[in-house]
Amino acid sequence: MQFKHLTCFILVTFIVISKSIASPFPNGDDPSVTVEKDNTYIYLESDGNSTETFEIQYRLNEERGLKREGQQQIYLNNKLDKLVSIEAYTQKADGRKITISEDQIKTKADPSSAFSPMFNDSVYKIVIFPDLAVGDKTYLKYTLKREPLLKGHFTGTVIPSFYPYKESISVVDVPENITLNVEASGFIAVPPRIKAGRKIYEWHYALKPKSRIETGSVDYIDYGDRLQISTFKDYSEMAKVYEQGASDKSKPTPKVIALAKEITKAIPDKRAQALALSDWVRKNIRYVAIYLGNGGVVPHAAEDVLNNRYGDCKDHTVLLEALLTAVNIDSSTALINSGGSYRLPNVPVLSSFNHVITFIPSLNLYTDSTALPIDVRFIPDTLLDKSVLITKTGVIAHTPVNQLSEVRSRASFEVHEDGSAQLSGTVSYIGLGAEYNRYRFRNTTKAQLEVVTRNMLLRSGLKGEGTIELAKEQDRNEFQDLKFDARVENLANLPGASGITAVSNPTGGIAEILASYLIEKKRTQPFPCVEQKFIENASYFFPPNVKVQSLPKSVEVSDPHFSYSANYTINGNKVELQRQLEFKPKDTNVCKVTDFEAMQSKLNAIARDLKAQILIDG
Repeated sequence: MQFKHLTCFILVTFIVISKSIASPFPNGDDPSVTVEKDNTYIYLESDGNSTETFEIQYRLNEERGLKREGQQQIYLNNKLDKLVSIEAYTQKADGRKITISEDQIKTKADPSSAFSPMFNDSVYKIVIFPDLAVGDKTYLKYTLKREPLLKGHFTGTVIPSFYPYKESISVVDVPENITLNVEASGFIAVPPRIKAGRKIYEWHYALKPKSRIETGSVDYIDYGDRLQISTFKDYSEMAKVYEQGASDKSKPTPKVIALAKEITKAIPDKRAQALALSDWVRKNIRYVAIYLGNGGVVPHAAEDVLNNRYGDCKDHTVLLEALLTAVNIDSSTALINSGGSYRLPNVPVLSSFNHVITFIPSLNLYTDSTALPIDVRFIPDTLLDKSVLITKTGVIAHTPVNQLSEVRSRASFEVHEDGSAQLSGTVSYIGLGAEYNRYRFRNTTKAQLEVVTRNMLLRSGLKGEGTIELAKEQDRNEFQDLKFDARVENLANLPGASGITAVSNPTGGIAEILASYLIEKKRTQPFPCVEQKFIENASYFFPPNVKVQSLPKSVEVSDPHFSYSANYTINGNKVELQRQLEFKPKDTNVCKVTDFEAMQSKLNAIARDLKAQILIDG
């Protein structure tokens, strides 16, 4: 499929991407479908307009493949794209062709807007193949005429789907005076041909098996097979073209100036002013994505956004920039990827960015006024350690690698003679975790929280019922407490000898983070490894008739990326334990395969300690 939806942009680019990129098969390719043809031909004009032809033929090897590819969809932006022609048919195993009629091609609105505040000109043409059976083939060929999102330029990305391939050819035909910049991995280039004042580029996909996408890895495009093409000479030129459509929208009008001065009138400090203005936009401008025409990259005027009190991420940055300008603070839109991609390709392609935030150079401050759940002093964790394109200057900059985030917990188990226990305690967050939890608990019902508590216990191997609630909201500079209280039915197998797993934080904490790293026994792909700190304390109070036979041994583990310690003490019938994990990557939030290989044995040592037991008899 040659489309891709992005968080705050709708980017209609030359993209072929798998419908189901994660595969359960050992080599990553799903054998239920064979791609017999996946060919693209693009005829590019000097003004960036293009005529694009796609030819796709699948062989359906299994029932599962039939269900997945029995209908295929063509993405269209009604303002920028025109469907010129379409040919489709089912080819039966005996060679018969069943041509698709017009009533078997349906039009459907963009489903991404169904459960989110989004309006756009995007539609899908759904091609439904008739009389399909295992062993049949589907054939689809269509041509689109397209106007560029960024005037005068073309960018595109091809990612192979996770099926075995027989043929995949990409051709881009450009005027001879246009330079095409390319980054390719897994694609073989044919020497360019010159014909009648045009230059024809061609690539063949290498048709190699693809590795399974590992749980928790960075996005496939950062390390996998890809073909990325651009007529931009560099990112600076891309920034300049973006600004041509956006710069006039951020000029402060009298209404915007009056608002900015009202918000900041009692705030002398420039940083505090900037945060106050961003916070006002965050709280007062509702996020509603409106993608009409080229609105995927062109924002609305600042005063229009202010009057409407809604807009998408580009509209947020435009209004905030106008407000900041009104109080003599310079700022710029910063293009960024808010997903799992951490790497900018060597060639500037628009699909590398799916979000925009605001950068204030004089304060070295990044702020995301669309991030409603978190205080304006923070940016979402998905934006940490990301390359950004500052559109005013064309400079590639970088967001911070980390920000304040620490979790402390204290749990108390009052063990009863029948092996049940009363559990109570607190989890205290400061920084980003506190922000997310304050927002989450404000918007969660009591009944939902009871389910949360039950599931929380089950993750620790405990069965019970209870409650978890947000304590009185604290200042952003202080720890925010969550309080939990539960009746645990199965802590110990009493009477008699028993072993109790030494749980230090029943809400997850260290155990949950560790599981996310060790979910893969082997890693061949880079993966995020963000800075985190956990301090966990737990106390176990046993009845007088229960004797503590032995405690786990204290543990210390260190690695260049993290440190861990666990200590166990006994005082009469009270056992106390403390665990601490501090994960501190050196200079990036992306760990390499060699990092995982080096830390795996130590992570396993921590996992063993988390399963350690307190042995009792009673």
